[in-house]
Amino acid sequence: MIEHFRNIFTFIGGVGMFLYGMKTMSEGLQKVAGPKLNNVLKLLTSNKFTAIIVGAIVTVIIHSSAGTTVMVVGFVNAGIMKLNDAVGVIMGANIGTTVTAWIVALAELGSAVEIFKPDFFAPIVFGISALIFVFSKKEKTKIVANIFVGVGLLFIGLTLMSSGVFPYAESKVFRDAFEILGKTPILAILAGAVTTVILSSSTASVSILQTLALAGSVSKSAACFITVGQNIGTCITTIISSANSSKNGKRTALLHLLFNVFGGLIFSIIVLITYPFIKDFLATRISLFEISLFHTGFNIGNTLILLPFSNLMVDITKKIIPSSGEEEEDFNLSEKTQAILDERILNQPAVAISTVRTEVVYYANYVLKNLKRATNLILNDKNDELIQDVVTHEEQIDKTTNILVSYLARINNLSLNEQEHMEVEHLMSICSDIERIGDHAENISENAEQMMKDEVKFSESGTREMENIIKITLESVESAIKCINSKDEEALKNVRRCEEEVDELEDTYRDNHIKRMSVGECNTIAGIVFLDIIGNLERVTDHANNLADYREAENINKVIIV
Repeated sequence: MIEHFRNIFTFIGGVGMFLYGMKTMSEGLQKVAGPKLNNVLKLLTSNKFTAIIVGAIVTVIIHSSAGTTVMVVGFVNAGIMKLNDAVGVIMGANIGTTVTAWIVALAELGSAVEIFKPDFFAPIVFGISALIFVFSKKEKTKIVANIFVGVGLLFIGLTLMSSGVFPYAESKVFRDAFEILGKTPILAILAGAVTTVILSSSTASVSILQTLALAGSVSKSAACFITVGQNIGTCITTIISSANSSKNGKRTALLHLLFNVFGGLIFSIIVLITYPFIKDFLATRISLFEISLFHTGFNIGNTLILLPFSNLMVDITKKIIPSSGEEEEDFNLSEKTQAILDERILNQPAVAISTVRTEVVYYANYVLKNLKRATNLILNDKNDELIQDVVTHEEQIDKTTNILVSYLARINNLSLNEQEHMEVEHLMSICSDIERIGDHAENISENAEQMMKDEVKFSESGTREMENIIKITLESVESAIKCINSKDEEALKNVRRCEEEVDELEDTYRDNHIKRMSVGECNTIAGIVFLDIIGNLERVTDHANNLADYREAENINKVIIV
């Protein structure tokens, strides 16, 4: 009895070490490849073959097809990626997740290549990496060492799992269980799906199946149907994560499920048709390499079969999740931002930062539009409805600022590298400056309200000056927004030029207006309002200049860090 408990504990401990090792390795790889990972994702085009390659690459890096598809849900939800482009990435993710199965299959290599077997090299990899991690002073060296700590733990975990299962290789219970699963495809698929849901990883689930196969317990029939179930089970994480998404986000998760379910149905039909000819073959024991071969072949075959029907699959998701007739972009800014910045993206810090930056640009353009509304009130007709419109949008700006800054604070508490910490801190400062621009827009709308109530107008020369300084101020903010998400040197120079020009114009126009007031060309109330407005505009260009400062400092630091 004690021996049975020992084996169970060994197996459970092996599963835990495998999962923890995979997580450690994945986090380390993301720290090293995070910024590059974003660039790879941005290579996505409407070309589905490119999308498949990108999906496979990203999945290999993060060791999770569910993780990749969860990221894709976030991108589609954010409007960064189109629903049709998501199909290719999902297909690629299913192919990429098979890489770990091939690595695990090394355990079956013969004694001639003993050095390549996990139980041979894992302890020394773990030991050396752990020593480097503990004693190294360089952050980059520690990150790389931590990756190999994860690799070592992963393979030590596999060895423990194998040790826990091996004594039962000839057990009648095991043989009977897998015989039943082999003869009952629905049960085998269900077993694979449930195991994957429990472990939240098809990679881990397939690795456990390979460990059982190493003990000689699994038939080809059972293994193949369990693998199909594992592919379906990995969709559950994506579906759960899409619960608070937009309709396109939910459709993306549904696409992942449909792809794997259709693939499972096609495979099952083929087996059903050919069963009389291959039943003896399916009853034989499967090896680790054969599991890897089937896992890869199934996903590549599934992709080749279903790729021509990808647009049809998108149409099916739209039928199942129909549009409400309203454009999804119509909901207000804070709700849109809250829907996009959800929990799932936090699992991938580099992607979270990229997503927030995209939202910050959207948010900045929203503020720019409100500034244009406010300045338009000064130059054109004024009414209570238009003034209230500025105030209503400012309320949305304040709510969105809180959402963005709170989310950035959560990202900052994640495991980030030096460059990512810098980006997060700059984005927080950018949000603060953008919010202040929104405040000045509201101040200007209050000036417009005072002008309307007191029925005052600027003189002809005062109006020309106001038009000119408003034009340059808006140009400054537009250029600053370009700087947030790019290395646009021309935009950067333009922000600097506009800020200096507005500084000079404020002094000049202030003097001009005081002279007009002194000769009675402009009344006192109009004069006070005029000076207040150009003061607000000057401060707007100061905040725009700050946005350019953050981006310039970020670019300089990237060069230094690299």
